[in-house]
Amino acid sequence: MKKGLVLEGGGTKGAYQIGAYRALTDLGMQFTGIAGTSIGALNGALIVQGDFDAMEDIWVNYDYKSFMNIDEDTYERYKNLEMKVRSFHDVVELMNKARKNQGIDISPLRKLLEEKIDEEKIRKSKIDFGITTAYWDGKIFPKLLYTEDIPEGRLIDYLIASSSLPIFQLDKLDDKLYLDGMFSDNIPINMLAQKGYDDIVVIRLVDDFLGKMIINRYQDLNLKVIVPSQCLGGSLNKDKDHIESNIRLGYLDTMKAYKRYDGVNYFFNLDCKYNEDYCFNKICNLSKDTINDLCYLLNIKKDINRRTLMENVIPKIIEVLDIDKNSSYKDIFYSIYERKLEENNINRVELYDFNKVIQICNKQMNDDKLLVTHSTSKLAKIITNLIIYDFNK
Repeated sequence: MKKGLVLEGGGTKGAYQIGAYRALTDLGMQFTGIAGTSIGALNGALIVQGDFDAMEDIWVNYDYKSFMNIDEDTYERYKNLEMKVRSFHDVVELMNKARKNQGIDISPLRKLLEEKIDEEKIRKSKIDFGITTAYWDGKIFPKLLYTEDIPEGRLIDYLIASSSLPIFQLDKLDDKLYLDGMFSDNIPINMLAQKGYDDIVVIRLVDDFLGKMIINRYQDLNLKVIVPSQCLGGSLNKDKDHIESNIRLGYLDTMKAYKRYDGVNYFFNLDCKYNEDYCFNKICNLSKDTINDLCYLLNIKKDINRRTLMENVIPKIIEVLDIDKNSSYKDIFYSIYERKLEENNINRVELYDFNKVIQICNKQMNDDKLLVTHSTSKLAKIITNLIIYDFNK
């Protein structure tokens, strides 16, 4: 059976794909086709040749000097650059330099690829492999290439072409000025669809509207889309702690997407005890005293009963705690405890035991933290404490 993997482009955000791919393999998935753009093409090449460990080593143990020939001050200035409106002035400045062939020198990246990429292995692989790029000839011409379309001995050249952000020094290839694959197709689902793939996993790097529009074109395919649950940072950031965090996030997001982990904004080991019925019962059985306090806090002037709780109090709690209005009762239950983790600045890019989280939160609850007040700055915290205190009775 054909199963495809699509890797979006996005600079050093691509570390996220390392964690996501490891999770997919831990789930027992194997892919017969891979298509990638820019950093997705580079990651894809190493996956196709079967060198995942080498790929992980490159991401974790090689710093920015292995990718770009720039000084530390320049790196610090541009590492958090994103190809977005808010970075417009910095992007334009670098693009103007690139046009004069004064852009960021990525010759170290070429040297690294020459050491790590084994073109022969990739060509002999039974995995279909496609990359995207584009070239400039008065206007932009997209170019989609499968391994068999790339001349012998030129794979690295075309991988570099696919990864040539407009802020880099741009070299000509076959007398054409090639540009990053983002100008062609940054989420190359179509490359695998053209090969007959209809079961495809997409690992995204940016949760943006344009990407969602592209994905919506393929509703006839069986797509599983892995999306970062938080911003992955700048497109040039190669700081080790930042890279390791994005790798962890890729793993955690993917495992949650396949329902191996629980949680809303955090990640918890799966525990069947905390199912929808359990969480619904905990919420709908809040005591009359707690309902009364919540009504007072939320300025709800209704009879103190279960109907008021379900029809008026819970929707207002969802609003105050900034919980998705379409959340299940299980999501609401988890979100209440996650609020305590946020209050204590607990790192969300880790895996936690939800039972232990509940135990710790319960131990922190005492009467002096449950004083009823209308202070808006404390309202969410007091509501959370009230509910957790009641859950613990």
